[in-house]
Amino acid sequence: MRELIQLAKLQREASALFSLLSKKILDTGDVTWQQVLILEHIADGPKTMGDISKAVDLSYSTTSGLINRLEQEGLVRRFRDQTDRRIVWVSLTERIFDQEGMELDDPKAISSLQALHESFSPKRELTS
Repeated sequence: MRELIQLAKLQREASALFSLLSKKILDTGDVTWQQVLILEHIADGPKTMGDISKAVDLSYSTTSGLINRLEQEGLVRRFRDQTDRRIVWVSLTERIFDQEGMELDDPKAISSLQALHESFSPKRELTS
């Protein structure tokens, strides 16, 4: 039980850290971890809405809503395929590339991330 409580505290810290970093690095409001997965998926080039939905394992409508919010923040843009208007592509905007190069410099945050990583290490076996 003690491990579970410790893990819950680490998860709360990681969530707060994630929120802080997303605001700092992306210079925007709250960005969810699902939205960051979307940004990661399209980082190497435009992807279709269907490809993104499959990659992040979310329904098309949920993915569309997440992309709507990213688009409102100016982080992504959508455009229609030139040969098949039914296909919608999503790409990063220049705003993302302007934010690169920021680093995590808070020692407390780094140690929290390290503790969280160690808690989820595949080498560590949970005991009952």
